[in-house]
Amino acid sequence: MTPPLTSVSVRGALLIALFWLFSPASAQADAPRTELVMFVLGTCIYCAVWNDAVGRGYGETTLGRRAPLRRVDLRHRRPDDLRHVTGVRMTPTFVLLHGGQEVGRILGYIDRPNFWRQLQALMWQVPGRAENTSHAVPAPATE
Repeated sequence: MTPPLTSVSVRGALLIALFWLFSPASAQADAPRTELVMFVLGTCIYCAVWNDAVGRGYGETTLGRRAPLRRVDLRHRRPDDLRHVTGVRMTPTFVLLHGGQEVGRILGYIDRPNFWRQLQALMWQVPGRAENTSHAVPAPATE
């Protein structure tokens, strides 16, 4: 026999449901996705330099978690969801997308500090994400 529902157990169930509905995780699931698309060529020396200097740890940074990296090789068929991204003529080209729409680009790669500065500036342009991300930029490597 099941015990009768009491107002305390109903109230507890409602509180759990409300917490789940309004928790940050469920809000993030409904939020438009932000991603950084890196257009590459297998022969691109600057892509290799970026991989060594930035790419290995990119996903572990705050900016890397806010805009996960997606690599697209220009020698292969472009994914359907990126057909609207046109005019990519050099590699690497980084395109920041939010909700599938282009926010901005970083053309080429010079060095770590310059890349992080440009990405931070683009992140300020993401709708609803205009927050200070200065703490997310890794310190420049010392020589």
